Amino acid sequence: MGLEEVKRDILEKADSEAKRIISEGKREAEKIGIETEAQIKSYREKAKSDASRLIEAMERKEAAAAEFEAKKMKLDKKKEIINAAFADVRKTLSSMPESRREAYLKRLVEKAKKEIDVAYVYANSSDRKIIERMHGVSYKEADLAGGIIAENQDSSIRVDYSYEEILDSIEKESMQEIAAKLFSS
Repeated sequence: MGLEEVKRDILEKADSEAKRIISEGKREAEKIGIETEAQIKSYREKAKSDASRLIEAMERKEAAAAEFEAKKMKLDKKKEIINAAFADVRKTLSSMPESRREAYLKRLVEKAKKEIDVAYVYANSSDRKIIERMHGVSYKEADLAGGIIAENQDSSIRVDYSYEEILDSIEKESMQEIAAKLFSS
């Protein structure tokens, strides 16, 4: 075997080895490309799914916030209506004719007498004459819309039957019942 043949044999083997390496490289590159495309597709699907879940969560959150705001607005409007109703009652009480006011005041004094030994009756100035006509009590002026505050002789015990106190008590104790009657439908 001559040098030329050895040289040719080495070149052929090198050429064959190079073709094999290039072929394996192409197959490996193709395999990597396919795997990369699969990963990209998987990432895209996951991102799309995550985005859909995020959008759904945001939509639910917005819907809940809108529902809460609507309920709050409705509750605020109901409170406004109830407050207006109480304001109307206060107005009606303060503009009652004297005969009716006198009947109410007598009942309030009698009720107070059942609780304490009434010596003084606080009332507004427009009810002074009515209170002064009652026996056994002394009138004292107070800044009241109406009604009375009764007090014993040594001023140690008071009973508040002012219209303000009575209405506040009714409002606190009966708010649910009042709301049910106003808004049942």
